[in-house]
Amino acid sequence: MIDKQVKTTADAVAGVRDGSTVLVAGFGAVGVADNLLDALHEQGARELTIVANNSGNGDYGLARLINSGRVRKVICSYPRSGDYSAFLKAYRAKSLELELVPQGTISERMRCHAAGLGGFFSPVSAGTKLAEGKETREIDGRLHVFEKPLKGDIALLKANKADRWGNLTYIKSARNFNPVMAMAADSTVVEVDRIVELGEMAEHFCRSHRRCRSTGMTAKSHQPLTREQMAWRAAQDLPEGAYVNLGIGIPTLAASFVPPGREVIFHSENGILGMGPKPEPGKEDLYMVDAGKNLTTLVPGGCFVHHADAFLMIRGGHLDVSLLGAFEVSEKGDLANWTTEDPAFPPGIGGAMDLAVGAKEIRIIMEHTSKAGEPRILMHCTYPLTAAGCVKRIYTNLAVIDVTPHGLVVIEMIPGMTVEKLQTLTEPKLQLAPNWKALAPPEAPEACAA
Repeated sequence: MIDKQVKTTADAVAGVRDGSTVLVAGFGAVGVADNLLDALHEQGARELTIVANNSGNGDYGLARLINSGRVRKVICSYPRSGDYSAFLKAYRAKSLELELVPQGTISERMRCHAAGLGGFFSPVSAGTKLAEGKETREIDGRLHVFEKPLKGDIALLKANKADRWGNLTYIKSARNFNPVMAMAADSTVVEVDRIVELGEMAEHFCRSHRRCRSTGMTAKSHQPLTREQMAWRAAQDLPEGAYVNLGIGIPTLAASFVPPGREVIFHSENGILGMGPKPEPGKEDLYMVDAGKNLTTLVPGGCFVHHADAFLMIRGGHLDVSLLGAFEVSEKGDLANWTTEDPAFPPGIGGAMDLAVGAKEIRIIMEHTSKAGEPRILMHCTYPLTAAGCVKRIYTNLAVIDVTPHGLVVIEMIPGMTVEKLQTLTEPKLQLAPNWKALAPPEAPEACAA
Protein backbone atom coordinates (compact mmCIF):
# COMPACT_ATOMS: atom_id res chain seq x y z
CA MET A 1 0.00 0.00 0.00
CA ILE A 2 1.28 3.46 -0.89
CA ASP A 3 1.57 5.70 2.18
CA LYS A 4 3.78 8.79 1.96
CA GLN A 5 3.11 10.09 5.47
CA VAL A 6 5.95 10.62 7.95
CA LYS A 7 5.53 11.07 11.68
CA THR A 8 7.59 14.21 12.33
CA THR A 9 8.98 17.23 10.52
CA ALA A 10 12.45 16.00 11.51
CA ASP A 11 11.84 12.74 9.64
CA ALA A 12 10.62 14.70 6.64
CA VAL A 13 13.85 16.67 6.16
CA ALA A 14 16.32 14.08 7.47
CA GLY A 15 17.70 13.38 4.00
CA VAL A 16 18.65 16.96 3.09
CA ARG A 17 22.41 17.07 2.46
CA ASP A 18 24.96 19.88 2.67
CA GLY A 19 24.97 21.86 -0.55
CA SER A 20 21.39 20.97 -1.49
CA THR A 21 19.16 23.23 -3.56
CA VAL A 22 15.94 23.74 -1.60
CA LEU A 23 12.80 25.06 -3.29
CA VAL A 24 10.76 27.00 -0.73
CA ALA A 25 7.17 27.65 -1.79
CA GLY A 26 5.13 30.63 -0.72
CA PHE A 27 4.39 34.24 -1.58
CA GLY A 28 5.14 36.58 1.30
CA ALA A 29 3.84 34.69 4.32
CA VAL A 30 1.16 32.78 2.42
CA GLY A 31 1.79 29.13 1.60
CA VAL A 32 5.17 28.91 3.37
CA ALA A 33 6.14 25.72 5.24
CA ASP A 34 7.69 27.47 8.25
CA ASN A 35 7.61 24.34 10.44
CA LEU A 36 9.58 22.38 7.84
CA LEU A 37 12.06 25.25 7.53
CA ASP A 38 12.54 25.26 11.31
CA ALA A 39 13.04 21.48 11.19
CA LEU A 40 15.66 21.97 8.47
CA HIS A 41 17.44 24.44 10.76
CA GLU A 42 17.52 21.83 13.53
CA GLN A 43 18.68 19.15 11.08
CA GLY A 44 21.87 21.12 10.44
CA ALA A 45 22.42 21.00 6.66
CA ARG A 46 24.76 23.77 5.47
CA GLU A 47 25.81 25.55 2.26
CA LEU A 48 22.23 25.51 1.02
CA THR A 49 20.93 27.19 -2.11
CA ILE A 50 17.43 28.52 -1.48
CA VAL A 51 14.99 29.16 -4.32
CA ALA A 52 12.04 31.27 -3.17
CA ASN A 53 10.03 34.31 -4.16
CA ASN A 54 11.21 36.24 -1.09
CA SER A 55 14.07 36.05 1.39
CA GLY A 56 12.35 35.25 4.67
CA ASN A 57 10.67 37.27 7.39
CA GLY A 58 11.53 38.08 11.00
CA ASP A 59 13.56 35.47 12.86
CA TYR A 60 11.79 32.21 11.92
CA GLY A 61 11.63 29.85 8.95
CA LEU A 62 13.87 30.90 6.07
CA ALA A 63 15.15 33.96 7.96
CA ARG A 64 16.31 31.69 10.78
CA LEU A 65 18.29 29.56 8.33
CA ILE A 66 19.94 32.67 6.90
CA ASN A 67 20.68 34.10 10.36
CA SER A 68 22.48 30.93 11.39
CA GLY A 69 24.73 30.94 8.33
CA ARG A 70 23.24 27.83 6.72
CA VAL A 71 22.47 29.47 3.37
CA ARG A 72 25.12 29.98 0.69
CA LYS A 73 22.93 31.41 -2.08
CA VAL A 74 19.42 32.77 -2.51
CA ILE A 75 17.65 32.69 -5.89
CA CYS A 76 14.58 34.87 -5.66
CA SER A 77 12.61 37.59 -7.40
CA TYR A 78 12.00 40.04 -4.56
CA PRO A 79 14.14 39.82 -1.41
CA ARG A 80 12.89 43.12 0.02
CA SER A 81 9.61 41.92 1.53
CA GLY A 82 8.38 42.22 5.13
CA ASP A 83 11.09 42.08 7.79
CA TYR A 84 14.00 40.96 5.65
CA SER A 85 16.67 42.05 8.11
CA ALA A 86 18.29 38.60 8.31
CA PHE A 87 18.84 38.54 4.58
CA LEU A 88 19.98 42.17 4.49
CA LYS A 89 22.60 41.57 7.16
CA ALA A 90 24.04 38.54 5.35
CA TYR A 91 23.89 40.29 1.99
CA ARG A 92 25.78 43.32 3.22
CA ALA A 93 28.35 41.07 4.87
CA LYS A 94 28.71 39.23 1.55
CA SER A 95 28.19 35.94 3.35
CA LEU A 96 25.62 34.80 0.82
CA GLU A 97 25.11 35.21 -2.91
CA LEU A 98 21.96 36.64 -4.48
CA GLU A 99 20.70 35.62 -7.91
CA LEU A 100 17.85 37.94 -8.79
CA VAL A 101 15.35 36.44 -11.24
CA PRO A 102 12.07 37.96 -12.51
CA GLN A 103 9.11 36.31 -10.80
CA GLY A 104 7.58 34.80 -13.94
CA THR A 105 10.97 33.62 -15.13
CA ILE A 106 11.81 31.84 -11.89
CA SER A 107 8.54 29.93 -12.11
CA GLU A 108 8.99 29.06 -15.77
CA ARG A 109 12.59 27.94 -15.22
CA MET A 110 11.34 25.42 -12.67
CA ARG A 111 8.53 24.33 -14.98
CA CYS A 112 11.10 24.02 -17.76
CA HIS A 113 13.11 21.49 -15.73
CA ALA A 114 9.95 19.61 -14.79
CA ALA A 115 9.03 19.39 -18.49
CA GLY A 116 12.40 17.91 -19.43
CA LEU A 117 13.37 20.87 -21.63
CA GLY A 118 16.86 22.29 -22.02
CA GLY A 119 15.83 25.92 -21.65
CA PHE A 120 13.67 28.57 -23.27
CA PHE A 121 13.83 32.03 -24.82
CA SER A 122 11.93 34.83 -23.10
CA PRO A 123 11.58 38.54 -23.84
CA VAL A 124 11.63 39.24 -20.08
CA SER A 125 14.84 41.06 -19.01
CA ALA A 126 16.05 41.50 -22.61
CA GLY A 127 18.28 44.57 -22.86
CA THR A 128 18.69 44.87 -19.08
CA LYS A 129 21.49 44.06 -16.66
CA LEU A 130 19.88 40.75 -15.78
CA ALA A 131 20.45 39.63 -19.37
CA GLU A 132 24.19 40.33 -19.34
CA GLY A 133 26.24 37.27 -20.20
CA LYS A 134 23.22 35.36 -21.47
CA GLU A 135 22.52 34.20 -25.01
CA THR A 136 20.07 36.44 -26.86
CA ARG A 137 18.12 35.93 -30.06
CA GLU A 138 15.75 38.07 -32.06
CA ILE A 139 12.46 36.26 -32.58
CA ASP A 140 9.74 37.88 -34.69
CA GLY A 141 11.51 41.19 -34.39
CA ARG A 142 11.75 41.04 -30.60
CA LEU A 143 14.87 40.39 -28.53
CA HIS A 144 14.70 37.29 -26.32
CA VAL A 145 16.97 35.98 -23.56
CA PHE A 146 17.83 32.31 -23.15
CA GLU A 147 16.97 30.98 -19.69
CA LYS A 148 18.22 27.67 -18.30
CA PRO A 149 16.10 25.18 -16.32
CA LEU A 150 16.07 25.42 -12.54
CA LYS A 151 15.79 22.25 -10.45
CA GLY A 152 15.76 21.47 -6.76
CA ASP A 153 17.02 18.57 -4.71
CA ILE A 154 14.02 19.00 -2.42
CA ALA A 155 10.89 21.16 -2.34
CA LEU A 156 9.26 22.30 0.90
CA LEU A 157 5.54 22.90 0.40
CA LYS A 158 2.57 24.06 2.47
CA ALA A 159 -0.91 22.71 1.69
CA ASN A 160 -4.33 22.54 3.29
CA LYS A 161 -5.14 18.85 2.75
CA ALA A 162 -3.23 15.72 1.72
CA ASP A 163 -3.99 12.02 1.37
CA ARG A 164 -1.62 9.08 1.72
CA TRP A 165 -0.69 9.25 -1.97
CA GLY A 166 0.51 12.82 -1.63
CA ASN A 167 -2.41 14.48 -3.41
CA LEU A 168 -2.72 18.08 -2.22
CA THR A 169 -5.20 20.93 -2.10
CA TYR A 170 -4.54 24.58 -1.30
CA ILE A 171 -6.61 27.48 0.02
CA LYS A 172 -6.99 30.27 -2.52
CA SER A 173 -3.72 32.14 -3.17
CA ALA A 174 -1.71 29.74 -0.98
CA ARG A 175 -1.33 27.63 -4.12
CA ASN A 176 1.25 30.08 -5.62
CA PHE A 177 4.61 28.34 -6.27
CA ASN A 178 3.68 25.07 -4.54
CA PRO A 179 2.62 22.99 -7.58
CA VAL A 180 5.49 24.02 -9.88
CA MET A 181 8.09 23.50 -7.15
CA ALA A 182 6.72 20.01 -6.48
CA MET A 183 7.29 19.21 -10.16
CA ALA A 184 10.81 20.67 -10.27
CA ALA A 185 12.38 18.86 -7.30
CA ASP A 186 13.85 15.38 -6.97
CA SER A 187 11.80 14.92 -3.80
CA THR A 188 8.95 16.86 -2.21
CA VAL A 189 7.98 17.32 1.42
CA VAL A 190 4.71 18.97 2.35
CA GLU A 191 3.43 20.45 5.59
CA VAL A 192 -0.36 20.08 5.75
CA ASP A 193 -3.20 21.15 7.98
CA ARG A 194 -5.21 17.96 7.53
CA ILE A 195 -4.83 14.35 6.31
CA VAL A 196 -7.88 12.94 4.51
CA GLU A 197 -8.81 9.52 3.13
CA LEU A 198 -7.86 8.56 -0.42
CA GLY A 199 -10.58 9.72 -2.80
CA GLU A 200 -12.06 12.24 -0.37
CA MET A 201 -10.67 15.22 -2.27
CA ALA A 202 -12.36 16.27 -5.52
CA GLU A 203 -10.56 14.76 -8.54
CA HIS A 204 -10.06 18.23 -10.05
CA PHE A 205 -7.45 18.98 -7.39
CA CYS A 206 -5.34 15.83 -7.02
CA ARG A 207 -3.63 12.40 -8.21
CA SER A 208 -4.71 8.45 -8.51
CA HIS A 209 -5.36 4.53 -7.81
CA ARG A 210 -6.67 1.17 -9.19
CA ARG A 211 -7.65 -2.46 -8.39
CA CYS A 212 -8.85 -5.61 -10.22
CA ARG A 213 -9.03 -9.44 -10.28
CA SER A 214 -7.94 -12.26 -12.58
CA THR A 215 -8.73 -15.96 -12.95
CA GLY A 216 -6.46 -19.04 -12.65
CA MET A 217 -3.53 -19.90 -14.94
CA THR A 218 -4.28 -22.01 -18.03
CA ALA A 219 -3.15 -22.02 -21.66
CA LYS A 220 -3.36 -24.13 -24.79
CA SER A 221 -0.23 -25.55 -26.41
CA HIS A 222 1.10 -23.42 -29.27
CA GLN A 223 -1.87 -21.08 -29.02
CA PRO A 224 -0.79 -17.45 -29.57
CA LEU A 225 -1.98 -15.06 -26.92
CA THR A 226 -5.03 -12.89 -27.43
CA ARG A 227 -4.88 -9.11 -27.08
CA GLU A 228 -6.32 -9.39 -23.59
CA GLN A 229 -3.77 -12.03 -22.57
CA MET A 230 -0.90 -9.87 -23.84
CA ALA A 231 -2.21 -6.89 -21.87
CA TRP A 232 -2.67 -9.11 -18.79
CA ARG A 233 0.93 -10.32 -18.99
CA ALA A 234 2.34 -6.80 -19.30
CA ALA A 235 0.24 -5.62 -16.36
CA GLN A 236 1.77 -8.27 -14.05
CA ASP A 237 5.16 -6.54 -14.31
CA LEU A 238 3.97 -3.09 -13.26
CA PRO A 239 5.34 -2.39 -9.77
CA GLU A 240 3.48 -1.02 -6.77
CA GLY A 241 3.35 2.78 -6.82
CA ALA A 242 4.54 3.13 -10.42
CA TYR A 243 3.33 5.94 -12.66
CA VAL A 244 2.53 4.30 -15.99
CA ASN A 245 1.42 5.67 -19.36
CA LEU A 246 -0.69 3.48 -21.62
CA GLY A 247 -0.42 4.03 -25.37
CA ILE A 248 -3.21 3.42 -27.86
CA GLY A 249 -4.21 -0.08 -28.90
CA ILE A 250 -3.49 -3.13 -26.75
CA PRO A 251 -1.65 -1.15 -24.03
CA THR A 252 -4.85 0.62 -22.97
CA LEU A 253 -6.27 -2.76 -21.92
CA ALA A 254 -3.60 -3.18 -19.22
CA ALA A 255 -5.41 -0.90 -16.76
CA SER A 256 -7.98 -3.66 -16.24
CA PHE A 257 -5.50 -6.42 -15.37
CA VAL A 258 -3.30 -5.16 -12.53
CA PRO A 259 -3.03 -7.82 -9.76
CA PRO A 260 -5.48 -7.45 -6.86
CA GLY A 261 -4.27 -5.16 -4.09
CA ARG A 262 -1.48 -3.60 -6.17
CA GLU A 263 -1.75 0.17 -6.67
CA VAL A 264 -0.47 1.45 -10.01
CA ILE A 265 -1.15 5.02 -11.11
CA PHE A 266 -2.08 5.19 -14.79
CA HIS A 267 -1.43 8.29 -16.90
CA SER A 268 -3.12 9.12 -20.18
CA GLU A 269 -1.66 11.73 -22.50
CA ASN A 270 -4.97 13.56 -22.82
CA GLY A 271 -4.79 14.69 -19.22
CA ILE A 272 -5.86 11.86 -16.90
CA LEU A 273 -3.75 10.85 -13.92
CA GLY A 274 -5.35 7.94 -12.12
CA MET A 275 -7.06 6.32 -15.08
CA GLY A 276 -9.05 3.24 -14.16
CA PRO A 277 -10.43 0.18 -15.99
CA LYS A 278 -13.18 0.29 -18.57
CA PRO A 279 -16.58 1.33 -17.20
CA GLU A 280 -19.35 -1.06 -16.28
CA PRO A 281 -22.31 -1.16 -18.70
CA GLY A 282 -24.64 1.71 -17.98
CA LYS A 283 -21.97 3.73 -16.16
CA GLU A 284 -20.18 5.15 -19.20
CA ASP A 285 -19.19 8.82 -19.17
CA LEU A 286 -18.67 10.43 -22.57
CA TYR A 287 -16.27 12.94 -21.03
CA MET A 288 -13.94 10.12 -19.92
CA VAL A 289 -11.81 8.74 -22.75
CA ASP A 290 -8.28 7.32 -22.84
CA ALA A 291 -5.49 8.01 -25.34
CA GLY A 292 -7.18 5.71 -27.83
CA LYS A 293 -10.55 7.51 -27.41
CA ASN A 294 -12.00 4.48 -25.59
CA LEU A 295 -14.33 5.13 -22.67
CA THR A 296 -12.55 4.79 -19.35
CA THR A 297 -12.90 5.70 -15.67
CA LEU A 298 -11.17 7.66 -12.94
CA VAL A 299 -10.18 5.89 -9.73
CA PRO A 300 -10.45 7.39 -6.22
CA GLY A 301 -7.59 9.87 -5.83
CA GLY A 302 -7.35 10.47 -9.58
CA CYS A 303 -7.32 13.89 -11.24
CA PHE A 304 -7.42 15.81 -14.49
CA VAL A 305 -4.73 18.11 -15.91
CA HIS A 306 -4.45 20.05 -19.15
CA HIS A 307 -2.40 18.76 -22.09
CA ALA A 308 0.67 20.85 -21.34
CA ASP A 309 0.96 19.37 -17.85
CA ALA A 310 0.25 15.86 -19.14
CA PHE A 311 3.22 16.17 -21.50
CA LEU A 312 5.29 17.90 -18.88
CA MET A 313 5.02 14.68 -16.88
CA ILE A 314 6.13 12.75 -19.95
CA ARG A 315 9.08 14.85 -21.14
CA GLY A 316 10.23 15.60 -17.61
CA GLY A 317 10.94 11.96 -16.80
CA HIS A 318 8.15 11.67 -14.23
CA LEU A 319 6.70 8.43 -15.65
CA ASP A 320 8.23 5.13 -14.58
CA VAL A 321 6.95 3.04 -17.48
CA SER A 322 5.21 3.58 -20.79
CA LEU A 323 3.51 0.66 -22.51
CA LEU A 324 3.37 1.31 -26.25
CA GLY A 325 2.45 -0.50 -29.42
CA ALA A 326 4.88 -0.83 -32.34
CA PHE A 327 5.21 -1.62 -36.02
CA GLU A 328 8.82 -2.73 -35.56
CA VAL A 329 11.49 -3.04 -32.86
CA SER A 330 15.19 -3.59 -33.54
CA GLU A 331 17.61 -5.77 -31.59
CA LYS A 332 19.08 -2.58 -30.08
CA GLY A 333 15.70 -1.40 -28.87
CA ASP A 334 15.01 1.07 -31.67
CA LEU A 335 11.31 1.80 -31.97
CA ALA A 336 9.23 2.46 -35.09
CA ASN A 337 5.55 3.05 -34.45
CA TRP A 338 4.37 6.20 -36.20
CA THR A 339 4.44 5.56 -39.97
CA THR A 340 4.83 2.77 -42.50
CA GLU A 341 5.39 5.36 -45.26
CA ASP A 342 2.39 3.95 -47.09
CA PRO A 343 1.00 6.88 -49.13
CA ALA A 344 -2.48 5.47 -48.64
CA PHE A 345 -2.02 5.24 -44.86
CA PRO A 346 -1.50 8.69 -43.24
CA PRO A 347 1.15 8.81 -40.50
CA GLY A 348 0.08 9.42 -36.91
CA ILE A 349 2.67 10.39 -34.35
CA GLY A 350 0.51 11.41 -31.36
CA GLY A 351 2.52 11.43 -28.15
CA ALA A 352 4.82 8.55 -29.03
CA MET A 353 8.00 10.55 -29.55
CA ASP A 354 7.53 12.40 -26.26
CA LEU A 355 6.98 9.12 -24.45
CA ALA A 356 9.89 7.37 -26.13
CA VAL A 357 12.37 9.96 -24.88
CA GLY A 358 10.65 10.92 -21.62
CA ALA A 359 9.48 7.79 -19.79
CA LYS A 360 12.07 6.04 -17.65
CA GLU A 361 11.35 2.69 -19.32
CA ILE A 362 9.63 1.81 -22.59
CA ARG A 363 7.93 -1.58 -22.89
CA ILE A 364 6.27 -2.72 -26.10
CA ILE A 365 3.16 -4.88 -26.63
CA MET A 366 2.85 -6.15 -30.22
CA GLU A 367 2.12 -9.15 -32.43
CA HIS A 368 5.33 -11.10 -33.03
CA THR A 369 4.88 -11.15 -36.80
CA SER A 370 3.01 -9.17 -39.44
CA LYS A 371 -0.24 -10.43 -40.98
CA ALA A 372 1.92 -11.91 -43.75
CA GLY A 373 4.00 -13.81 -41.18
CA GLU A 374 7.08 -11.59 -41.51
CA PRO A 375 9.17 -10.80 -38.42
CA ARG A 376 8.51 -7.51 -36.69
CA ILE A 377 11.53 -7.82 -34.40
CA LEU A 378 14.39 -6.96 -36.75
CA MET A 379 18.11 -6.36 -36.94
CA HIS A 380 17.34 -2.81 -38.06
CA CYS A 381 13.95 -1.12 -38.34
CA THR A 382 12.80 -0.56 -41.91
CA TYR A 383 10.30 2.14 -41.00
CA PRO A 384 11.26 5.65 -39.77
CA LEU A 385 12.26 5.62 -36.10
CA THR A 386 10.22 7.02 -33.28
CA ALA A 387 13.31 6.87 -31.06
CA ALA A 388 16.57 4.96 -30.98
CA GLY A 389 17.53 2.47 -28.27
CA CYS A 390 14.56 3.18 -26.00
CA VAL A 391 12.84 -0.25 -25.70
CA LYS A 392 13.68 -2.44 -22.70
CA ARG A 393 11.11 -5.25 -22.92
CA ILE A 394 8.84 -6.68 -25.63
CA TYR A 395 5.60 -8.57 -24.95
CA THR A 396 4.33 -10.46 -27.97
CA ASN A 397 1.65 -13.08 -28.56
CA LEU A 398 4.42 -15.72 -28.46
CA ALA A 399 7.03 -14.61 -25.94
CA VAL A 400 8.41 -12.04 -23.51
CA ILE A 401 11.81 -10.75 -24.63
CA ASP A 402 14.24 -8.44 -22.86
CA VAL A 403 16.41 -6.02 -24.84
CA THR A 404 19.86 -6.09 -23.23
CA PRO A 405 23.34 -4.75 -24.10
CA HIS A 406 24.23 -8.36 -24.98
CA GLY A 407 21.29 -8.96 -27.30
CA LEU A 408 17.71 -10.20 -27.11
CA VAL A 409 16.98 -12.57 -24.22
CA VAL A 410 13.83 -14.72 -24.18
CA ILE A 411 12.48 -14.95 -20.64
CA GLU A 412 9.09 -16.54 -21.39
CA MET A 413 7.50 -18.51 -24.25
CA ILE A 414 4.00 -19.90 -24.78
CA PRO A 415 3.64 -23.63 -24.03
CA GLY A 416 4.82 -25.79 -26.93
CA MET A 417 7.04 -23.06 -28.39
CA THR A 418 10.77 -23.69 -28.70
CA VAL A 419 13.51 -21.12 -29.04
CA GLU A 420 14.36 -22.67 -32.43
CA LYS A 421 10.82 -22.13 -33.69
CA LEU A 422 10.73 -18.62 -32.24
CA GLN A 423 14.04 -17.85 -33.97
CA THR A 424 12.50 -18.55 -37.39
CA LEU A 425 10.00 -15.78 -36.64
CA THR A 426 12.59 -13.32 -35.36
CA GLU A 427 15.36 -11.73 -37.42
CA PRO A 428 18.03 -11.04 -34.75
CA LYS A 429 19.68 -13.84 -32.80
CA LEU A 430 17.79 -14.87 -29.67
CA GLN A 431 19.25 -16.09 -26.40
CA LEU A 432 17.24 -18.23 -24.00
CA ALA A 433 17.43 -17.13 -20.37
CA PRO A 434 18.62 -19.96 -18.07
CA ASN A 435 15.57 -19.42 -15.85
CA TRP A 436 13.02 -18.96 -18.64
CA LYS A 437 9.41 -19.82 -17.88
CA ALA A 438 6.26 -20.80 -19.71
CA LEU A 439 4.09 -17.86 -20.79
CA ALA A 440 0.72 -19.02 -19.53
CA PRO A 441 -1.79 -16.27 -18.75
CA PRO A 442 -5.42 -16.99 -17.85
CA GLU A 443 -7.34 -18.37 -20.83
CA ALA A 444 -9.82 -15.52 -20.47
CA PRO A 445 -8.38 -12.82 -18.17
CA GLU A 446 -11.13 -11.26 -16.09
CA ALA A 447 -11.12 -7.52 -16.64
CA CYS A 448 -12.01 -5.42 -13.66
CA ALA A 449 -14.83 -2.97 -14.25
CA ALA A 450 -14.91 0.25 -12.29
